[in-house]
Amino acid sequence: MISGVLAVALAATMTILPTQPAEAATADYQVPVTYGQTEARKMIDMINGFRTGSDAWYWNQDNATKTTCANLGKLTYDYALEQAAMLRAAEIAVSFSHTRPNGTDCFDALSSLPLYTMGENIAAGQTTAAEAYTSWREDNYGYAGQGHRRNMLNSGFASVGIGHVVFNGIHYWVQNFGSPNTGAAATAAADGARTVSVAIDDATISQKALKPSATSLTVTAGKSVALPSASLSLTVRNRWPSSPLTLAASNPVWTSSNSSVAAISGNTVVGKKGGTATLTVKANGLQTRVKVTVKAVKPPATRLASVKGAKKSLKVKWKKQTKNVTGYEIWCSTSKKFTKKTTVKKAVKKAKTTSLTVKKLKAKKTYYVKIRTYHKIDGKKYYSKWSSVKKAKTK
Repeated sequence: MISGVLAVALAATMTILPTQPAEAATADYQVPVTYGQTEARKMIDMINGFRTGSDAWYWNQDNATKTTCANLGKLTYDYALEQAAMLRAAEIAVSFSHTRPNGTDCFDALSSLPLYTMGENIAAGQTTAAEAYTSWREDNYGYAGQGHRRNMLNSGFASVGIGHVVFNGIHYWVQNFGSPNTGAAATAAADGARTVSVAIDDATISQKALKPSATSLTVTAGKSVALPSASLSLTVRNRWPSSPLTLAASNPVWTSSNSSVAAISGNTVVGKKGGTATLTVKANGLQTRVKVTVKAVKPPATRLASVKGAKKSLKVKWKKQTKNVTGYEIWCSTSKKFTKKTTVKKAVKKAKTTSLTVKKLKAKKTYYVKIRTYHKIDGKKYYSKWSSVKKAKTK
């Protein structure tokens, strides 16, 4: 099990100064977490059993004598403290510290509450309330390692609220202590996915990058594919585990370097004609690029079924092709080379058509005939290869 813990307690009679300078730049980032408040609330009975049981003691600084905490009252559950703890749980998933990601002291999250004493315990990696509680008991530590224990046994606290989130598979826990109880109304336990807005001070971010889920795309002309997702990669101070924070980019805006080749349409890129273009995405003050290749449509070829001569005309039949086919083009020429002056060109605009009588030809002449399909996209025709040539003589 991966785990880590920190503890802090502070009396409200002390002046709490934010560590962030007034002019520091912050931005809001959307952090997707899963809350588990039903599990978190199980801890209140564990804490109160601890406070009123025989294990309510902690080492003194000499690590030779103990302070026994007699006659401790039970903590009440404070739903306003819980809301603050839930926010802090999302924040420590970003930066595992008693300094908030926006650079202020952790107690700034409680500043709107009518409290005169406050304390905070944070932990990460424990998958159940019992595991988190046990890690905070610190039974086998000396005085220096029992800060969490002393918070849970602090006679100056009257209430507690507990927050629990899961982010990227890691569980994060927060106990917020205070006195007096704020009297906030009870609420149902919040379980399930939520997106939490977390303010992060730019000074806590050492590296920032915008990354697409794909660096290149291929689409066929006339078709569309989904745009890649864009994510932010942030290297944040005190991140635990110490991997970059990955979040969805906020309101990404995509543009194309050549909309005649590849055009943006909603959340897709549409292939217009064969070629390449560069897609640029901008979000959160950053930008990155994706190469898109549009493949020209190559409609399937067809073949001539028969060519029969008639009076100054030819009756031409061919095999029907409908997939990626808009129509057909037929050339009839008195020259095997299909020169411009000797060739009659006819277009058939329906793919389901399979025959055509080519009229106004010269009488008693041998004509060479070939056919090809075409697919029309945005006014541009894409052609198949030519069929084999057949010949017939007019009457």
